[in-house]
Amino acid sequence: MIQIIISIDPSTQFLFDIITKLKNYGNNCNVYEIHPNDESYSRTFDIISNLERNSRVLFLGHGQSNQLYGGECLDSFPKKSFIKLNEMSVFKDQHLFLLACDSADLIKSSFRHSKMSKSMGFGGLPTSMEEVEKDKKLSSEGISEQTIEDFKNEIVYTVSTAISMYYQDFNKLSDYLTLLLDQRISNAVLVKKDRNLADLLYKMRYEMVLY
Repeated sequence: MIQIIISIDPSTQFLFDIITKLKNYGNNCNVYEIHPNDESYSRTFDIISNLERNSRVLFLGHGQSNQLYGGECLDSFPKKSFIKLNEMSVFKDQHLFLLACDSADLIKSSFRHSKMSKSMGFGGLPTSMEEVEKDKKLSSEGISEQTIEDFKNEIVYTVSTAISMYYQDFNKLSDYLTLLLDQRISNAVLVKKDRNLADLLYKMRYEMVLY
């Protein structure tokens, strides 16, 4: 069983494709949505706190090096901290896969005190032009909307395929995801002829961490 936590906001809608693919591959999934209200934040945190030991937990959403974010409604509820660095022990004894920006740094900073069994995370994962424009290096690369859409599709494909195959064994999961990303990097260069897409996939691959 895969325990999936997803933050609900317009920018995370594409991540539901990962859930759909995991289910289509025959995986059993429990899905917990963090909606943009305080009650949902609190309820989902309590659910995580009470998961069985050695659960396989997949978080889909936004993050920074010191926190994970919950749901957001642009008009009425800006996203807020859902789990802070000093609260990562809520994942004690769990196998945690964080598909969120800067989650690699969050894992590095929290792994000792959180006492997670295994954890995987990533560096920056720009999935909107707004995120590209906020990054000086990326904004100078001339990344297009189409490249961002292609990158989102690659995230869905590689993550859902790897997790479906090896969610029980994070060492094999990490190796297989690395292999898939290498293949997609080659495809971006040789078939799509999109160097910017290849660079985004390369960044995803080499900033990925396993602890």
